[in-house]
Amino acid sequence: MKVEYGKTGTYFYLVGLILMVVSLPTSRFGLSLSLFYLLLLWIFLGLKSFSFKGICYNIKTRFTDFLHNKVAVVMASVYVMHLIGLIYTYDYPSAFHDLRIKLPLLLIPLVLSSMKPLNSKQFDMVLWFFIASVFFVTVLGTIKFLRRDFVDVRELSLFINYIRLSLCMVFSIFMLGYYLVKRNYSLVVKSIIVFLIIWFFWQITIFESITSILIIAALCFVLMMYYVFRSTKTNVKICLVVAIVVVVAAVIYFPYKVVKDYLNPAKVDVAQLDTHTKLGNPYVFDTIRFGVEDARYVGLYLSKKEMLDAWNKRSVKKIKHEWADGYDALVRYLTSKDLRKDAEGVSQLSDDDIKNIENGIANYNYIENPGFKTRIMKVMVGYEKYKRSGDANGSSVFQRVEYIKASFGIIKDSPVFGVGTGIIKPFADYYENTDSKLRPEYRLRSHNQYLAITVAFGVVGLLWFLFSIFYPIIADKRNRNYLYLVFLFIIMMSMFTDDTLETQVGATLFTFFNSFLIFCHEPSSESISKDC
Repeated sequence: MKVEYGKTGTYFYLVGLILMVVSLPTSRFGLSLSLFYLLLLWIFLGLKSFSFKGICYNIKTRFTDFLHNKVAVVMASVYVMHLIGLIYTYDYPSAFHDLRIKLPLLLIPLVLSSMKPLNSKQFDMVLWFFIASVFFVTVLGTIKFLRRDFVDVRELSLFINYIRLSLCMVFSIFMLGYYLVKRNYSLVVKSIIVFLIIWFFWQITIFESITSILIIAALCFVLMMYYVFRSTKTNVKICLVVAIVVVVAAVIYFPYKVVKDYLNPAKVDVAQLDTHTKLGNPYVFDTIRFGVEDARYVGLYLSKKEMLDAWNKRSVKKIKHEWADGYDALVRYLTSKDLRKDAEGVSQLSDDDIKNIENGIANYNYIENPGFKTRIMKVMVGYEKYKRSGDANGSSVFQRVEYIKASFGIIKDSPVFGVGTGIIKPFADYYENTDSKLRPEYRLRSHNQYLAITVAFGVVGLLWFLFSIFYPIIADKRNRNYLYLVFLFIIMMSMFTDDTLETQVGATLFTFFNSFLIFCHEPSSESISKDC
């Protein structure tokens, strides 16, 4: 039996929820503040008196409400699993850090499950504030993008990690799609919704988030397949099947075309090329060391000494020889602008180009033309480097290969119950013991939530974690509504490439919406079959 409170209490509760969703893409401090605020509100709302006895009674009543809610208890049990992991961990500094940043896993289900649900208008208001906050952050990032004031596109996410911001945008896209179809908004509002969907998709392309675009494609595929089987109209089925084919073909063909072009540059007859620079120095044609990038042979028209002399006259970051830091970046950058690697080529670089190379940017397109094509090119560069030398440093994709190897290496030694809460030291020890080629700054954890859970708590912990995710839709079919299932799909897909719960923002993002979409809205009797 939930403790009753009036309109004022509901108002303060709404303020706390809005503060949290606004803080998700903007402020870690705001997340901590909103969590503390909601906890205090949870304690004091419904008090009959401010006596110590009254407060204790109120807390007891609310805690009882929580314990009677099996879904909430199962959700919060993931945090309890981390507490149990303290018994056998050998990395206590990391363990206590984990317990601090993952406190939302316990507190958010505790608070939201024992508060009164919101009405539909209030529920939608919170989600609209979230969408507005995500939009605001992306606008600020766009200003930075237009100014070309960045070294890496990930810097365009100003407040939180770009992976988490991308997830926020993906969820916003599908929420907006839902509102577009299911709400009777005016034409103006619907136009705004369409604009926001296009805007967020464009932002995802700028972030070069392959994971996000694959999630969008996969979710669209699932939803369209659902409607194919649900629809009774032949014309609708045909249209949906055509749409599915188009989506699948686009997802497959685009990267295939980029990779094909990458691997098949235009044929070059070295005998027909100029042999000397305008200054009379001989060219070297090295197609072995540098390979191919942007469908060009990087090592063509290479006059090393002439190029370096010209560079050292323009840059404060001197490059003395071809094995020095910055040399490969200079050669690759000139190639990306279709310039020869000689004095004339260096002279055609702008001051901004010089600054980019000094900052380690190895390709003009990384700044001027970010997008999925550029991202695939980056992956191919990383692949060639990894295949040639086993060096994954700087390549997020192939660093993940090393993280997966490390994860399985640790799991092999403790497969059942894992190494306990806190996994930084186990990973550090593994990299040290195996003489990993990863530089210290790249020696990170799993970057896969399922593996991270298995490393910490073994196969037993992984099975319980999966059970905690699926239990809400098993326990009550009313939870099988569009918004909740879409969120669950997005977050579970993202966990294959990101250890979401290992950061404060990620843990809060997951736990808040996992709780909010169930506990803060009176469950409809409609399943997804009607909600969609």
